[in-house]
Amino acid sequence: MRFKGTALMAAVFMSLVLYYFFVDVPAEQKEKKQQEQAEKLLPFQAGEVVEFSLTGKGEPISLRRKDLYKWELVLPLTATGDTTQADSFISEIENLKKTRVVEENPKDLSIYGLSSPLFKIHFKLRNKQEETLLIGDETPLGGSLYFMRKNHPEVMMATSSQSRFEKTVYDFRDKTLLNFSTGSIRRIQIISENNPLEFKRTDDTWKISGNVQALGDKDAIMNFLQSIQFSRVKHFVNENPESLEPYGLNSPTLKLVLGDDATHTLSLGTHKAGKGYYAKVNNSKNIVLVDTKLFETLSQKAVNFLDKTLLEFEEDDVLELTLKSEKEAIHVVRDKNNDWNIQTPIKCQADLSTINSLLFDLKEARINQFIKISMESPELFGLDSPRKSLAVKMKNSTAWTLQLGNHSADGEYVFSQRTGETTVFSLSKSVIEKLFRNLHDLRNKKLLKFESDDVNKIHIQTADEVFELEKSGPQWSLVKPKTSKVEHFGNDLVWTLKGLEFNSPVSPLLSPEVSGLNSPEFTITLFKNMQEVASLKIGKLFEQDQEYLVEANNLQYRVKEKYLDSIPSNLSKIRSK
Repeated sequence: MRFKGTALMAAVFMSLVLYYFFVDVPAEQKEKKQQEQAEKLLPFQAGEVVEFSLTGKGEPISLRRKDLYKWELVLPLTATGDTTQADSFISEIENLKKTRVVEENPKDLSIYGLSSPLFKIHFKLRNKQEETLLIGDETPLGGSLYFMRKNHPEVMMATSSQSRFEKTVYDFRDKTLLNFSTGSIRRIQIISENNPLEFKRTDDTWKISGNVQALGDKDAIMNFLQSIQFSRVKHFVNENPESLEPYGLNSPTLKLVLGDDATHTLSLGTHKAGKGYYAKVNNSKNIVLVDTKLFETLSQKAVNFLDKTLLEFEEDDVLELTLKSEKEAIHVVRDKNNDWNIQTPIKCQADLSTINSLLFDLKEARINQFIKISMESPELFGLDSPRKSLAVKMKNSTAWTLQLGNHSADGEYVFSQRTGETTVFSLSKSVIEKLFRNLHDLRNKKLLKFESDDVNKIHIQTADEVFELEKSGPQWSLVKPKTSKVEHFGNDLVWTLKGLEFNSPVSPLLSPEVSGLNSPEFTITLFKNMQEVASLKIGKLFEQDQEYLVEANNLQYRVKEKYLDSIPSNLSKIRSK
Protein backbone atom coordinates (compact mmCIF):
# COMPACT_ATOMS: atom_id res chain seq x y z
CA MET A 1 0.00 0.00 0.00
CA ARG A 2 2.81 2.36 0.87
CA PHE A 3 4.41 1.65 -2.54
CA LYS A 4 1.16 2.45 -4.39
CA GLY A 5 0.87 5.76 -2.54
CA THR A 6 4.41 6.74 -3.42
CA ALA A 7 3.87 5.87 -7.08
CA LEU A 8 0.66 7.92 -7.15
CA MET A 9 2.41 10.95 -5.67
CA ALA A 10 5.22 10.61 -8.24
CA ALA A 11 2.68 10.48 -11.07
CA VAL A 12 0.92 13.60 -9.76
CA PHE A 13 4.27 15.37 -9.46
CA MET A 14 5.27 14.48 -13.02
CA SER A 15 1.89 15.68 -14.29
CA LEU A 16 2.41 19.02 -12.58
CA VAL A 17 5.92 19.31 -14.09
CA LEU A 18 4.66 18.49 -17.58
CA TYR A 19 1.76 20.93 -17.21
CA TYR A 20 4.16 23.67 -16.16
CA PHE A 21 6.57 23.16 -19.08
CA PHE A 22 4.01 22.49 -21.80
CA VAL A 23 1.14 24.75 -20.73
CA ASP A 24 2.20 27.44 -18.25
CA VAL A 25 5.60 28.31 -19.77
CA PRO A 26 4.36 28.63 -23.40
CA ALA A 27 1.38 30.66 -22.18
CA GLU A 28 3.68 32.92 -20.20
CA GLN A 29 6.00 33.34 -23.19
CA LYS A 30 3.07 34.12 -25.47
CA GLU A 31 1.73 36.71 -23.03
CA LYS A 32 5.21 38.30 -22.78
CA LYS A 33 5.50 38.47 -26.56
CA GLN A 34 2.04 40.02 -26.86
CA GLN A 35 2.98 42.57 -24.21
CA GLU A 36 6.18 43.50 -26.09
CA GLN A 37 4.25 43.92 -29.35
CA ALA A 38 1.66 46.09 -27.62
CA GLU A 39 4.40 48.38 -26.31
CA LYS A 40 5.87 49.00 -29.77
CA LEU A 41 5.00 52.05 -31.83
CA LEU A 42 4.87 49.84 -34.91
CA PRO A 43 4.17 46.13 -34.42
CA PHE A 44 6.54 44.66 -37.05
CA GLN A 45 9.82 42.76 -37.32
CA ALA A 46 12.74 44.49 -39.05
CA GLY A 47 13.37 41.43 -41.24
CA GLU A 48 9.83 41.70 -42.67
CA VAL A 49 10.50 45.11 -44.26
CA VAL A 50 11.10 44.91 -48.02
CA GLU A 51 10.90 48.61 -48.80
CA PHE A 52 10.82 51.87 -46.87
CA SER A 53 10.76 55.56 -47.68
CA LEU A 54 11.52 58.63 -45.62
CA THR A 55 9.95 62.02 -46.29
CA GLY A 56 11.34 64.88 -44.28
CA LYS A 57 13.20 68.15 -44.56
CA GLY A 58 15.00 67.24 -47.79
CA GLU A 59 14.09 65.28 -50.89
CA PRO A 60 12.20 61.98 -50.38
CA ILE A 61 14.43 58.93 -49.93
CA SER A 62 13.35 55.40 -50.78
CA LEU A 63 15.16 52.07 -50.47
CA ARG A 64 14.24 48.57 -51.63
CA ARG A 65 15.62 45.30 -50.29
CA LYS A 66 17.48 43.36 -53.03
CA ASP A 67 18.06 40.34 -50.84
CA LEU A 68 18.41 39.55 -47.14
CA TYR A 69 21.66 41.47 -46.78
CA LYS A 70 21.50 44.10 -49.55
CA TRP A 71 19.57 47.32 -49.97
CA GLU A 72 19.16 49.40 -53.12
CA LEU A 73 18.54 53.13 -53.16
CA VAL A 74 15.70 53.88 -55.61
CA LEU A 75 14.90 57.53 -54.83
CA PRO A 76 16.06 60.20 -55.50
CA LEU A 77 18.47 58.15 -57.64
CA THR A 78 19.32 54.54 -58.31
CA ALA A 79 22.44 53.39 -56.43
CA THR A 80 23.69 50.70 -54.10
CA GLY A 81 22.36 51.24 -50.59
CA ASP A 82 24.29 51.27 -47.33
CA THR A 83 23.03 48.02 -45.81
CA THR A 84 24.38 48.72 -42.34
CA GLN A 85 22.71 52.12 -42.17
CA ALA A 86 19.41 50.84 -43.58
CA ASP A 87 19.21 47.88 -41.18
CA SER A 88 20.20 50.09 -38.24
CA PHE A 89 17.53 52.66 -39.11
CA ILE A 90 14.76 50.03 -39.35
CA SER A 91 15.88 48.29 -36.14
CA GLU A 92 15.84 51.62 -34.31
CA ILE A 93 12.21 52.18 -35.31
CA GLU A 94 11.29 48.57 -34.51
CA ASN A 95 12.61 49.07 -30.95
CA LEU A 96 10.74 52.34 -30.31
CA LYS A 97 8.38 51.82 -27.37
CA LYS A 98 5.50 54.12 -26.53
CA THR A 99 5.72 55.57 -23.08
CA ARG A 100 2.01 56.38 -23.13
CA VAL A 101 -0.98 57.14 -25.36
CA VAL A 102 -1.43 60.92 -25.19
CA GLU A 103 -4.91 61.13 -26.77
CA GLU A 104 -7.21 58.44 -28.14
CA ASN A 105 -9.17 60.53 -30.66
CA PRO A 106 -7.57 63.94 -31.05
CA LYS A 107 -9.60 66.66 -32.76
CA ASP A 108 -6.62 68.88 -33.48
CA LEU A 109 -3.41 67.17 -34.61
CA SER A 110 -1.61 70.47 -35.14
CA ILE A 111 -0.89 70.81 -31.40
CA TYR A 112 1.27 67.69 -31.70
CA GLY A 113 2.86 68.69 -35.02
CA LEU A 114 1.06 65.79 -36.71
CA SER A 115 -1.27 67.67 -39.09
CA SER A 116 1.80 68.37 -41.24
CA PRO A 117 4.34 65.93 -39.80
CA LEU A 118 8.01 66.81 -39.91
CA PHE A 119 8.84 63.22 -40.96
CA LYS A 120 6.89 60.38 -42.56
CA ILE A 121 8.29 56.86 -42.77
CA HIS A 122 6.43 54.39 -44.97
CA PHE A 123 7.10 50.64 -44.76
CA LYS A 124 6.16 47.80 -47.12
CA LEU A 125 6.24 44.33 -45.54
CA ARG A 126 6.64 40.85 -46.98
CA ASN A 127 3.00 40.00 -46.28
CA LYS A 128 1.96 42.91 -48.59
CA GLN A 129 0.88 45.01 -45.60
CA GLU A 130 1.98 48.62 -45.37
CA GLU A 131 2.59 50.89 -42.40
CA THR A 132 3.23 54.63 -42.16
CA LEU A 133 4.70 56.29 -39.08
CA LEU A 134 4.11 60.02 -38.64
CA ILE A 135 6.61 61.90 -36.48
CA GLY A 136 5.57 65.15 -34.86
CA ASP A 137 6.92 67.74 -32.45
CA GLU A 138 9.05 67.33 -29.40
CA THR A 139 7.13 67.15 -26.09
CA PRO A 140 7.17 70.26 -23.86
CA LEU A 141 9.47 68.63 -21.32
CA GLY A 142 11.84 67.39 -24.05
CA GLY A 143 13.44 64.00 -24.58
CA SER A 144 10.35 62.55 -26.33
CA LEU A 145 8.38 62.97 -29.55
CA TYR A 146 4.74 62.63 -30.59
CA PHE A 147 4.04 59.75 -33.00
CA MET A 148 1.04 58.49 -34.90
CA ARG A 149 0.30 55.53 -37.12
CA LYS A 150 -1.50 56.49 -40.31
CA ASN A 151 -5.11 55.27 -40.24
CA HIS A 152 -4.89 54.86 -36.44
CA PRO A 153 -6.44 57.70 -34.39
CA GLU A 154 -4.36 57.69 -31.18
CA VAL A 155 -1.40 60.00 -30.58
CA MET A 156 1.51 58.25 -28.87
CA MET A 157 4.60 59.45 -27.10
CA ALA A 158 8.00 57.73 -27.17
CA THR A 159 11.51 58.59 -26.06
CA SER A 160 13.40 59.86 -29.11
CA SER A 161 14.65 62.98 -30.88
CA GLN A 162 14.12 64.50 -34.33
CA SER A 163 17.84 64.29 -35.09
CA ARG A 164 17.55 60.50 -35.23
CA PHE A 165 15.32 60.84 -38.30
CA GLU A 166 17.22 63.63 -40.05
CA LYS A 167 18.75 61.39 -42.70
CA THR A 168 20.17 62.34 -46.08
CA VAL A 169 20.70 60.44 -49.30
CA TYR A 170 24.39 60.24 -48.32
CA ASP A 171 23.47 58.39 -45.11
CA PHE A 172 21.67 55.61 -46.98
CA ARG A 173 23.98 55.39 -49.98
CA ASP A 174 26.80 52.84 -50.11
CA LYS A 175 30.01 54.79 -49.54
CA THR A 176 32.37 51.93 -50.42
CA LEU A 177 35.06 53.34 -52.67
CA LEU A 178 36.49 50.14 -54.16
CA ASN A 179 34.83 46.78 -53.62
CA PHE A 180 37.49 44.05 -53.59
CA SER A 181 38.97 41.27 -51.46
CA THR A 182 42.50 42.00 -50.23
CA GLY A 183 43.49 38.33 -50.47
CA SER A 184 42.63 38.12 -54.18
CA ILE A 185 44.72 41.09 -55.34
CA ARG A 186 47.78 40.01 -57.33
CA ARG A 187 48.93 43.29 -58.84
CA ILE A 188 49.04 46.85 -57.51
CA GLN A 189 50.03 49.77 -59.70
CA ILE A 190 50.21 53.43 -58.73
CA ILE A 191 50.65 55.76 -61.70
CA SER A 192 52.08 59.02 -60.45
CA GLU A 193 54.64 61.52 -61.61
CA ASN A 194 56.34 61.67 -58.19
CA ASN A 195 56.16 58.15 -56.72
CA PRO A 196 55.16 55.51 -59.30
CA LEU A 197 54.89 52.05 -57.76
CA GLU A 198 54.16 48.52 -58.92
CA PHE A 199 53.77 45.38 -56.80
CA LYS A 200 53.22 41.86 -58.10
CA ARG A 201 52.31 38.79 -56.05
CA THR A 202 53.37 35.21 -56.74
CA ASP A 203 51.82 32.81 -54.23
CA ASP A 204 52.51 34.55 -50.88
CA THR A 205 55.46 36.61 -52.09
CA TRP A 206 55.18 40.25 -53.11
CA LYS A 207 57.82 41.80 -55.34
CA ILE A 208 58.32 45.47 -56.03
CA SER A 209 59.03 46.01 -59.71
CA GLY A 210 59.71 49.03 -61.86
CA ASN A 211 62.58 51.25 -60.74
CA VAL A 212 63.04 49.14 -57.58
CA GLN A 213 63.65 45.40 -57.77
CA ALA A 214 63.14 44.02 -54.26
CA LEU A 215 60.90 41.88 -52.06
CA GLY A 216 57.87 43.63 -50.61
CA ASP A 217 56.84 43.52 -46.97
CA LYS A 218 53.69 41.36 -46.90
CA ASP A 219 52.31 43.04 -43.77
CA ALA A 220 52.96 46.56 -45.05
CA ILE A 221 51.29 45.79 -48.40
CA MET A 222 48.28 44.13 -46.73
CA ASN A 223 47.88 47.15 -44.44
CA PHE A 224 48.07 49.34 -47.54
CA LEU A 225 45.31 47.35 -49.26
CA GLN A 226 43.14 47.40 -46.15
CA SER A 227 43.50 51.18 -45.89
CA ILE A 228 42.15 51.43 -49.43
CA GLN A 229 39.44 48.84 -48.79
CA PHE A 230 38.15 50.71 -45.72
CA SER A 231 38.29 54.15 -47.37
CA ARG A 232 34.91 55.75 -47.86
CA VAL A 233 33.38 58.41 -50.10
CA LYS A 234 33.23 61.70 -48.20
CA HIS A 235 30.80 63.34 -50.57
CA PHE A 236 29.01 62.52 -53.82
CA VAL A 237 29.81 65.56 -55.96
CA ASN A 238 28.31 65.11 -59.43
CA GLU A 239 26.42 62.13 -60.85
CA ASN A 240 26.82 63.05 -64.52
CA PRO A 241 29.41 65.77 -65.11
CA GLU A 242 29.67 67.38 -68.54
CA SER A 243 33.46 67.51 -68.26
CA LEU A 244 36.15 66.01 -66.05
CA GLU A 245 38.40 69.03 -66.41
CA PRO A 246 36.97 71.09 -63.50
CA TYR A 247 37.90 68.21 -61.19
CA GLY A 248 41.36 67.56 -62.58
CA LEU A 249 40.30 64.08 -63.69
CA ASN A 250 40.90 64.51 -67.42
CA SER A 251 44.59 64.07 -66.51
CA PRO A 252 44.59 62.53 -62.97
CA THR A 253 47.20 63.52 -60.42
CA LEU A 254 47.37 59.87 -59.33
CA LYS A 255 45.81 56.64 -60.50
CA LEU A 256 45.53 53.36 -58.59
CA VAL A 257 45.05 50.06 -60.43
CA LEU A 258 44.29 46.84 -58.50
CA GLY A 259 44.24 43.55 -60.37
CA ASP A 260 42.58 40.23 -59.48
CA ASP A 261 39.96 38.48 -61.64
CA ALA A 262 38.77 41.98 -62.48
CA THR A 263 40.52 45.36 -62.60
CA HIS A 264 39.69 48.07 -60.09
CA THR A 265 40.80 51.64 -60.76
CA LEU A 266 40.70 54.83 -58.72
CA SER A 267 41.69 58.18 -60.23
CA LEU A 268 42.43 61.20 -58.04
CA GLY A 269 42.21 64.72 -59.43
CA THR A 270 42.65 68.14 -57.92
CA HIS A 271 42.55 68.98 -54.25
CA LYS A 272 39.57 70.82 -52.78
CA ALA A 273 40.97 72.91 -49.95
CA GLY A 274 40.05 71.57 -46.52
CA LYS A 275 37.84 68.86 -48.02
CA GLY A 276 39.85 66.26 -49.88
CA TYR A 277 40.47 65.14 -53.46
CA TYR A 278 38.08 64.74 -56.36
CA ALA A 279 37.99 61.11 -57.48
CA LYS A 280 36.45 58.74 -60.00
CA VAL A 281 36.07 54.96 -59.55
CA ASN A 282 36.43 52.47 -62.40
CA ASN A 283 34.41 53.57 -65.43
CA SER A 284 31.62 55.29 -63.49
CA LYS A 285 30.64 58.81 -64.51
CA ASN A 286 29.98 60.25 -61.08
CA ILE A 287 32.57 62.38 -59.27
CA VAL A 288 33.15 61.82 -55.55
CA LEU A 289 35.28 63.44 -52.88
CA VAL A 290 37.74 61.34 -50.85
CA ASP A 291 39.75 62.10 -47.74
CA THR A 292 43.22 63.64 -47.99
CA LYS A 293 44.56 60.69 -45.96
CA LEU A 294 43.82 58.37 -48.88
CA PHE A 295 45.93 60.53 -51.19
CA GLU A 296 48.75 60.40 -48.62
CA THR A 297 48.43 56.59 -48.40
CA LEU A 298 48.68 56.26 -52.18
CA SER A 299 51.62 58.70 -52.33
CA GLN A 300 53.94 56.62 -50.16
CA LYS A 301 57.43 55.90 -51.38
CA ALA A 302 58.58 52.43 -52.36
CA VAL A 303 60.93 52.35 -49.39
CA ASN A 304 57.92 52.04 -47.05
CA PHE A 305 56.98 48.71 -48.64
CA LEU A 306 60.36 47.00 -48.75
CA ASP A 307 60.61 43.76 -46.82
CA LYS A 308 62.72 44.29 -43.69
CA THR A 309 63.49 40.60 -43.34
CA LEU A 310 67.22 40.37 -44.01
CA LEU A 311 67.03 36.87 -45.53
CA GLU A 312 64.09 34.48 -45.75
CA PHE A 313 65.20 30.85 -45.74
CA GLU A 314 64.90 27.47 -44.04
CA GLU A 315 67.86 26.46 -41.87
CA ASP A 316 67.97 22.93 -43.30
CA ASP A 317 68.50 24.34 -46.81
CA VAL A 318 71.79 26.09 -45.98
CA LEU A 319 74.84 24.25 -47.30
CA GLU A 320 77.73 26.72 -46.85
CA LEU A 321 78.56 29.86 -44.88
CA THR A 322 81.41 32.28 -45.54
CA LEU A 323 82.22 35.11 -43.14
CA LYS A 324 84.84 37.63 -44.23
CA SER A 325 86.31 40.51 -42.24
CA GLU A 326 89.49 42.53 -42.33
CA LYS A 327 91.10 40.00 -39.97
CA GLU A 328 89.96 36.59 -41.25
CA ALA A 329 87.87 34.63 -43.74
CA ILE A 330 85.96 31.61 -42.40
CA HIS A 331 84.38 29.03 -44.68
CA VAL A 332 82.01 26.49 -43.09
CA VAL A 333 80.41 23.56 -44.96
CA ARG A 334 77.66 21.11 -44.03
CA ASP A 335 78.50 17.45 -44.78
CA LYS A 336 76.25 14.54 -45.70
CA ASN A 337 75.67 13.71 -42.02
CA ASN A 338 74.47 17.28 -41.36
CA ASP A 339 77.62 18.02 -39.36
CA TRP A 340 79.34 21.34 -39.93
CA ASN A 341 83.06 21.58 -40.68
CA ILE A 342 85.35 24.58 -40.97
CA GLN A 343 87.38 24.44 -44.20
CA THR A 344 89.36 27.68 -43.83
CA PRO A 345 91.45 29.15 -42.26
CA ILE A 346 91.92 25.72 -40.60
CA LYS A 347 90.24 22.38 -41.05
CA CYS A 348 88.31 21.37 -37.94
CA GLN A 349 84.85 20.56 -36.74
CA ALA A 350 82.47 23.46 -36.23
CA ASP A 351 80.41 23.85 -33.08
CA LEU A 352 76.92 22.72 -34.04
CA SER A 353 75.09 24.79 -31.42
CA THR A 354 76.96 27.95 -32.48
CA ILE A 355 76.18 27.38 -36.17
CA ASN A 356 72.51 26.78 -35.34
CA SER A 357 72.50 29.93 -33.24
CA LEU A 358 74.02 31.92 -36.12
CA LEU A 359 71.42 30.60 -38.58
CA PHE A 360 68.62 31.41 -36.15
CA ASP A 361 69.95 34.96 -35.69
CA LEU A 362 70.23 35.35 -39.47
CA LYS A 363 66.62 34.25 -39.95
CA GLU A 364 65.42 36.62 -37.22
CA ALA A 365 67.55 39.58 -38.40
CA ARG A 366 65.61 42.66 -39.45
CA ILE A 367 66.71 45.70 -41.43
CA ASN A 368 66.63 48.88 -39.37
CA GLN A 369 65.96 51.35 -42.18
CA PHE A 370 66.21 51.60 -45.96
CA ILE A 371 68.53 54.50 -46.78
CA LYS A 372 68.72 54.63 -50.58
CA ILE A 373 66.59 52.96 -53.24
CA SER A 374 69.30 53.18 -55.88
CA MET A 375 72.96 53.62 -54.98
CA GLU A 376 74.82 55.85 -57.43
CA SER A 377 77.95 56.42 -55.29
CA PRO A 378 78.83 53.27 -53.31
CA GLU A 379 81.92 54.97 -51.85
CA LEU A 380 79.64 57.27 -49.83
CA PHE A 381 78.53 54.24 -47.83
CA GLY A 382 81.83 52.34 -47.90
CA LEU A 383 80.25 49.68 -50.10
CA ASP A 384 82.76 50.06 -52.93
CA SER A 385 85.19 48.12 -50.73
CA PRO A 386 83.09 46.34 -48.05
CA ARG A 387 84.64 45.84 -44.63
CA LYS A 388 82.73 42.62 -43.95
CA SER A 389 80.61 40.18 -45.89
CA LEU A 390 78.44 37.17 -45.13
CA ALA A 391 77.73 34.70 -47.95
CA VAL A 392 75.18 31.89 -47.82
CA LYS A 393 74.94 29.04 -50.32
CA MET A 394 71.81 26.90 -50.44
CA LYS A 395 71.34 23.28 -51.40
CA ASN A 396 69.70 24.37 -54.66
CA SER A 397 72.95 26.24 -55.51
CA THR A 398 71.43 29.69 -55.05
CA ALA A 399 73.75 32.15 -53.33
CA TRP A 400 73.15 35.25 -51.24
CA THR A 401 75.64 37.80 -49.95
CA LEU A 402 75.43 40.58 -47.39
CA GLN A 403 78.03 43.35 -47.62
CA LEU A 404 78.79 45.84 -44.85
CA GLY A 405 80.28 49.31 -45.32
CA ASN A 406 80.69 52.37 -43.12
CA HIS A 407 79.10 53.09 -39.76
CA SER A 408 76.40 55.74 -39.39
CA ALA A 409 77.33 59.09 -37.83
CA ASP A 410 76.23 57.95 -34.35
CA GLY A 411 78.09 54.65 -34.73
CA GLU A 412 74.99 52.60 -33.91
CA TYR A 413 74.29 51.31 -37.43
CA VAL A 414 76.19 49.99 -40.44
CA PHE A 415 75.32 50.67 -44.08
CA SER A 416 74.64 47.41 -45.93
CA GLN A 417 73.62 45.92 -49.25
CA ARG A 418 72.36 42.53 -50.47
CA THR A 419 73.13 40.50 -53.58
CA GLY A 420 71.34 41.65 -56.72
CA GLU A 421 69.74 44.70 -55.10
CA THR A 422 70.36 48.40 -55.59
CA THR A 423 68.95 49.38 -52.20
CA VAL A 424 71.18 50.52 -49.33
CA PHE A 425 69.93 49.88 -45.79
CA SER A 426 71.21 50.02 -42.24
CA LEU A 427 71.67 47.20 -39.74
CA SER A 428 72.10 47.71 -36.02
CA LYS A 429 75.39 46.85 -34.33
CA SER A 430 73.63 44.21 -32.21
CA VAL A 431 72.43 42.36 -35.34
CA ILE A 432 75.91 42.42 -36.86
CA GLU A 433 77.54 41.19 -33.65
CA LYS A 434 75.17 38.21 -33.62
CA LEU A 435 75.92 37.32 -37.25
CA PHE A 436 79.68 37.76 -37.44
CA ARG A 437 81.24 35.12 -35.18
CA ASN A 438 84.99 34.64 -35.07
CA LEU A 439 86.88 31.40 -35.62
CA HIS A 440 87.10 30.65 -31.91
CA ASP A 441 83.33 30.98 -31.52
CA LEU A 442 82.57 28.82 -34.55
CA ARG A 443 84.96 25.94 -34.03
CA ASN A 444 84.18 22.87 -31.94
CA LYS A 445 86.14 23.40 -28.70
CA LYS A 446 85.56 19.96 -27.21
CA LEU A 447 88.94 18.50 -26.13
CA LEU A 448 87.99 14.85 -26.22
CA LYS A 449 85.78 12.94 -28.60
CA PHE A 450 84.23 9.71 -27.34
CA GLU A 451 80.88 8.12 -26.54
CA SER A 452 80.08 8.20 -22.80
CA ASP A 453 78.44 4.76 -22.77
CA ASP A 454 81.56 3.17 -24.30
CA VAL A 455 83.81 4.05 -21.35
CA ASN A 456 84.13 1.28 -18.77
CA LYS A 457 87.61 1.97 -17.38
CA ILE A 458 89.35 5.17 -16.21
CA HIS A 459 93.10 5.37 -15.51
CA ILE A 460 94.42 8.42 -13.57
CA GLN A 461 98.21 8.80 -13.26
CA THR A 462 99.54 11.48 -10.89
CA ALA A 463 103.15 12.17 -9.86
CA ASP A 464 102.72 9.97 -6.79
CA GLU A 465 99.90 7.51 -7.40
CA VAL A 466 97.88 5.55 -9.92
CA PHE A 467 94.10 5.30 -9.68
CA GLU A 468 91.94 2.98 -11.69
CA LEU A 469 88.17 2.82 -11.84
CA GLU A 470 86.15 0.12 -13.55
CA LYS A 471 82.52 -0.06 -14.44
CA SER A 472 80.30 -3.10 -13.96
CA GLY A 473 76.76 -2.51 -15.16
CA PRO A 474 75.79 0.95 -13.89
CA GLN A 475 78.16 0.83 -10.92
CA TRP A 476 81.69 2.27 -10.83
CA SER A 477 84.29 0.91 -8.41
CA LEU A 478 87.79 1.98 -7.45
CA VAL A 479 90.14 -1.01 -8.09
CA LYS A 480 93.49 0.75 -7.51
CA PRO A 481 95.14 1.46 -5.14
CA LYS A 482 92.33 0.03 -2.96
CA THR A 483 89.08 -1.57 -3.85
CA SER A 484 85.97 0.41 -2.88
CA LYS A 485 82.71 1.62 -4.32
CA VAL A 486 82.68 5.25 -5.44
CA GLU A 487 78.95 5.60 -6.18
CA HIS A 488 78.42 7.92 -9.18
CA PHE A 489 81.91 9.38 -9.32
CA GLY A 490 82.81 7.52 -12.53
CA ASN A 491 79.76 8.82 -14.40
CA ASP A 492 80.38 12.36 -13.14
CA LEU A 493 84.00 12.25 -14.29
CA VAL A 494 83.07 10.92 -17.75
CA TRP A 495 80.41 13.63 -18.07
CA THR A 496 82.96 16.33 -17.08
CA LEU A 497 85.53 15.11 -19.59
CA LYS A 498 82.91 14.80 -22.33
CA GLY A 499 81.97 18.48 -21.96
CA LEU A 500 85.50 19.81 -21.39
CA GLU A 501 86.34 22.70 -23.74
CA PHE A 502 89.60 24.52 -24.40
CA ASN A 503 89.94 28.26 -24.15
CA SER A 504 92.50 28.58 -26.95
CA PRO A 505 94.78 26.33 -29.00
CA VAL A 506 98.56 26.64 -28.56
CA SER A 507 100.59 27.19 -31.72
CA PRO A 508 103.44 26.60 -32.17
CA LEU A 509 103.68 23.78 -29.67
CA LEU A 510 105.63 24.48 -26.48
CA SER A 511 108.53 22.29 -25.40
CA PRO A 512 107.82 19.66 -22.70
CA GLU A 513 109.85 21.66 -20.20
CA VAL A 514 107.99 24.94 -20.82
CA SER A 515 104.58 23.29 -21.05
CA GLY A 516 105.12 21.15 -17.96
CA LEU A 517 104.15 18.06 -19.95
CA ASN A 518 107.46 16.37 -19.16
CA SER A 519 106.18 16.01 -15.59
CA PRO A 520 102.41 16.42 -15.84
CA GLU A 521 100.13 17.15 -12.90
CA PHE A 522 98.15 14.10 -13.94
CA THR A 523 97.09 12.10 -16.97
CA ILE A 524 93.61 10.68 -17.52
CA THR A 525 93.06 7.82 -19.96
CA LEU A 526 89.66 6.38 -20.89
CA PHE A 527 89.21 2.79 -22.08
CA LYS A 528 86.61 0.68 -23.74
CA ASN A 529 87.29 -3.00 -23.05
CA MET A 530 91.04 -2.35 -22.55
CA GLN A 531 91.23 -0.24 -25.73
CA GLU A 532 92.11 3.44 -25.27
CA VAL A 533 89.41 5.83 -26.55
CA ALA A 534 90.67 9.18 -25.19
CA SER A 535 93.55 10.63 -23.21
CA LEU A 536 94.20 13.98 -21.55
CA LYS A 537 97.51 15.16 -20.08
CA ILE A 538 97.48 18.18 -17.73
CA GLY A 539 100.68 20.22 -17.64
CA LYS A 540 101.68 23.61 -16.27
CA LEU A 541 99.30 26.06 -14.56
CA PHE A 542 99.69 29.63 -15.79
CA GLU A 543 98.53 31.30 -12.59
CA GLN A 544 98.28 34.80 -14.04
CA ASP A 545 95.77 33.60 -16.65
CA GLN A 546 94.29 30.88 -14.44
CA GLU A 547 94.76 28.43 -17.27
CA TYR A 548 96.30 24.98 -17.54
CA LEU A 549 98.27 23.87 -20.56
CA VAL A 550 96.95 20.46 -21.62
CA GLU A 551 97.65 17.93 -24.34
CA ALA A 552 95.04 15.94 -26.25
CA ASN A 553 95.47 14.11 -29.56
CA ASN A 554 99.10 15.34 -29.72
CA LEU A 555 97.94 18.98 -29.73
CA GLN A 556 98.27 21.58 -27.01
CA TYR A 557 95.53 23.79 -25.58
CA ARG A 558 94.91 26.18 -22.77
CA VAL A 559 92.01 25.28 -20.47
CA LYS A 560 90.52 27.37 -17.68
CA GLU A 561 91.65 26.20 -14.25
CA LYS A 562 88.09 26.07 -12.90
CA TYR A 563 87.13 23.37 -15.43
CA LEU A 564 89.91 21.02 -14.27
CA ASP A 565 89.60 21.65 -10.53
CA SER A 566 86.61 19.36 -10.39
CA ILE A 567 88.79 16.37 -11.45
CA PRO A 568 90.15 14.61 -8.30
CA SER A 569 93.92 14.08 -8.18
CA ASN A 570 94.19 12.06 -4.97
CA LEU A 571 92.43 9.23 -3.18
CA SER A 572 90.74 11.39 -0.54
CA LYS A 573 89.10 13.54 -3.21
CA ILE A 574 87.83 10.47 -5.03
CA ARG A 575 86.35 9.01 -1.86
CA SER A 576 84.75 12.30 -0.91
CA LYS A 577 82.80 12.14 -4.11
